[in-house]
Amino acid sequence: MWGLLLAAALSMRVTSVLPAAGFEAGRSYAIAAGPLSQKLALFAATAGISIAYAPESVRNKCSPGLEGNFPLTEAFARLLQGTGLESVEKAERGYLLRGREPRPASVSPYTHETAPAAIRPPE
Repeated sequence: MWGLLLAAALSMRVTSVLPAAGFEAGRSYAIAAGPLSQKLALFAATAGISIAYAPESVRNKCSPGLEGNFPLTEAFARLLQGTGLESVEKAERGYLLRGREPRPASVSPYTHETAPAAIRPPE
């Protein structure tokens, strides 16, 4: 069991930096679009957070980048936009990336079927 946990821990990539002042407030970001793994490292350094993720989860994915002043959660969501990933807070200043779960389609409890109407010219 411990071997499995150790293997899982070693396969995760963690990007970490020391916490920065003003963590809760909005922060200014200037991160250009590019490879997601590189942009996550820059984001972690700028935001003063740790991000854990499996390397294969970000492989061949790009971030649209991030430009402007945003609170952390909004900045993270914008950085991950279009990647199919979301961040989950796991500890103070520690986040885990995971795939977004598909949202179920809204289905009406009522079914409404309409038969095609026959169109006839007036007589």
